Amino acid sequence: MFAKVLNLRLAFLILLFIQFKTPITWGFSFKDSEAQKNIYLQKVIDQKLWLNPMWLRLGHYEKKYFGYESSFRGFLFIHPEGYISPEKELLETINAFFSESKELTEKFQRHPQCQFLARRHWLAAELHIPAEELLPCAERTAWKKNLNAHSVSLIFAASDLSNPASSFGHTFLKLVNPENAKNKDLIDYGVNYAANADSSEGLFYAFKGLLGFYNGLFTMLPYHQKIREYINIEGRDIWEYPLDFSSTEVNFLVDHLLELERSSAPYYFFSGNCSYHILKTLEVVRPELELSSKFTSFVIPVDTVKVVKRHSTIIKDHIFKKSLKTDYIDSYTHLDQIQKKAVKDTVVKLAIPVSYELNQKEKAEVYETSMKYIAIKAYRTGADLDNEVYALSSERAVLGPVTSDYKIRTTQPPEESHDSSALYFGAGQISALPESLETQTSYYLLKFRPAFHDLEQPDFGAVHMSQSELASLTLRYYPEQKKTTLYKFTFVNLINTNPVTQLDKNISWKIRAELTDPWKPDSEIGGGYSIDYNIAEATRVAYFLTSRYFQNPDLIFLGAGPEILLITRPTEYIGFSASVTYFGVLKDAAFLRIKTKLNLNIKQNLDIQMEAENLISKQTDVQVKILNNFLF
Repeated sequence: MFAKVLNLRLAFLILLFIQFKTPITWGFSFKDSEAQKNIYLQKVIDQKLWLNPMWLRLGHYEKKYFGYESSFRGFLFIHPEGYISPEKELLETINAFFSESKELTEKFQRHPQCQFLARRHWLAAELHIPAEELLPCAERTAWKKNLNAHSVSLIFAASDLSNPASSFGHTFLKLVNPENAKNKDLIDYGVNYAANADSSEGLFYAFKGLLGFYNGLFTMLPYHQKIREYINIEGRDIWEYPLDFSSTEVNFLVDHLLELERSSAPYYFFSGNCSYHILKTLEVVRPELELSSKFTSFVIPVDTVKVVKRHSTIIKDHIFKKSLKTDYIDSYTHLDQIQKKAVKDTVVKLAIPVSYELNQKEKAEVYETSMKYIAIKAYRTGADLDNEVYALSSERAVLGPVTSDYKIRTTQPPEESHDSSALYFGAGQISALPESLETQTSYYLLKFRPAFHDLEQPDFGAVHMSQSELASLTLRYYPEQKKTTLYKFTFVNLINTNPVTQLDKNISWKIRAELTDPWKPDSEIGGGYSIDYNIAEATRVAYFLTSRYFQNPDLIFLGAGPEILLITRPTEYIGFSASVTYFGVLKDAAFLRIKTKLNLNIKQNLDIQMEAENLISKQTDVQVKILNNFLF
């Protein structure tokens, strides 16, 4: 009994001691903070601290014609007009930091000091706020301790033309816990900024994304989820760029990301996208970085890596992670036709049928390719295929070390690829054959292509053997007539050749929509299959059924027919394409179209192109162009 009373007295004394010590040990007493708060407010006013570049970075403010405005809305701001007034937001932040407003605490689900950790850290340094006037924020501290992020990497995921949301690639951040060394990095956290949208909306998705109808949000999620999505399911290669941020800077980055939770900004596919806001966030950590300002109109993910590389020294290294699909396609392409058929049977029977007369090396290559396909299938379907993998690997092990590394297509880092926008300067000649008299007309041309990639250009950083051209403009000057015309405006010109294998019947497709002089529509759409051949650096043949509609001053044409498209890379720096299309129609206007194009890559952003195309079987257009890529 005495012991119990003694324990109660001891507990009472401890509580009494804590009560007296609380203002010093556990935080500032808001009841006595009014005078101190006014001192801080006066400092802010005297220094006009709301114009400090760091404060503008923290609010993601941008200079407009009549002041500043942040692209973000919602919980990044305390004052109702905070997104358009850095001054009101800063003064309201000081008031909120030193008040016991239940309304604000309920709004942010914690005291504002603990919601805006990056702001608090910066203000404490600027205004010399002593530590005893700051709350401990135990919840945030415990969460960050568990995260244990000490370094950060910039991640680039390659393009995927089959998904409109991924057609230009994607960038995000990885927060690295040093305890997750080597293969354990999959349990690190990824920081993603993306549109809150459904890409299944098709054309409406693209339309809304161009006009900013979607909201973009920052999210944190386990890194392995993004890796599974990109490398294992979508088949997109990944490049990782560790940054030289200190652990203190990474801690500040995490604080700012926590401030951004439940805040959103309009998402624009070509400007206010993942790349742009990732760059803006890096600038918060190091205000001296000027990265986002390097773009004027189009911010394309692969160009983000180039800007960081060219205009800063924060990238320490790069790490390439090949997707399962890339690995499988590389392996499959190097098989002969008999081996490819054997793969189709092997993944079903889990052994090569005896009917295939293959040597030891050929059998080993079949088993290795089959195992790669089973790995893809397991991720796509979510099925447990461990037994199938074990059976195939056992058969492969019996054959011993009989295979050698084959040469795979070049995987240069994306920052070495050409920039996304381009200017073309060139000259051409049109040869027309009206009846028996041949006429020739010469011209000079100027073309501007905002984005992204020609079919024949080196394509690391883009979808292999693809073309992505949007909103390009072509002018022609005819010296004989002394006439300049807007020859062509291209809304879209996309080609996606996705190769089939014995196991995957992927669909290849193309779409083109243009206005041609004098403002007449010219459009094509096609679908079919593509096949890879083990010739030169890389070779692919696509077989399409293509339909075309166009008008010119003399006729209206609507026709459809077969098309064969050859794309080949004789060397790393040479790209060539040739297509033959027969457009059949009900009347007499059917014609055969032949197109060829050669691209010589001189250096990273300089190419020479030679192109020829017949028009309506009676006219041939030959061009030579110099192509200069740049960031726009």
